Amino acid sequence: MFTLLIVLISVFAIHGSHFDGGSISYQVVGTNGSQLVVSITQSYTYVYPTIYCNNSYIMNQWTLPLSGYSDATATLNCIANCSTEGGYTSIPVASKCTDYSVGMAITVGQRTDDVLINNGSYFVVAYQASAFRTLSLPGSGGSTLGWSISAVIDLRIRSDGKYNNPPKATMISPIYIPVGVQQKISIPTIDEDNDDVRCRFASGANECSAVCPPGSLPSGTSISNNCVLTITGAHAGDWYAVAIQVFHTDFII
Repeated sequence: MFTLLIVLISVFAIHGSHFDGGSISYQVVGTNGSQLVVSITQSYTYVYPTIYCNNSYIMNQWTLPLSGYSDATATLNCIANCSTEGGYTSIPVASKCTDYSVGMAITVGQRTDDVLINNGSYFVVAYQASAFRTLSLPGSGGSTLGWSISAVIDLRIRSDGKYNNPPKATMISPIYIPVGVQQKISIPTIDEDNDDVRCRFASGANECSAVCPPGSLPSGTSISNNCVLTITGAHAGDWYAVAIQVFHTDFII
């Protein structure tokens, strides 16, 4: 019922490790007997040129050069309610290059996998690792902080007789903000079922691991129900991880 978005906020600076955040979502696209064909999309942003891409990578749909990083062999695993995972098998994380920007120093990768899962399944998947850019919070930061990008896969029939399509957040990080000036950042969301979509900060090990708000953010940072992030950068050169859950209003939190 919800999708996790991890966005990186920079206060006018560029430096650090290789990971910049991402999101996971799914959609039921068909049936195969008693099973459903579920399309799972993973989108991740990396530091360019540490993780390199060019027009040839995009045109030829090449996988990002992740050799030497855990991303190369990492998988999207079930982390909760796994007794009702319905035959889900972990899928790779390594994605194909879809975009890059030299000026913004980012590489964007995305992959979509169609998997067969039993009708009525309900479980949580996540990509959990470390190697964010060096963050200013929590603590003294560092590039070894753990993070968790998760999504609930709910294949139970809704009260309206349909399968649920979770909301999607369409935002690429990092986002650059001026120091000492309050910013209101609207997070674009899409919901194919036209459900009322809300946002909240992620919490707990499954949703954000070591980069959970409010400890990962400057004092006074907030997220509204209608997905507007209010933040003021404290110092030039700071980096902040913002872990946000996007969900339907009928999801109990």
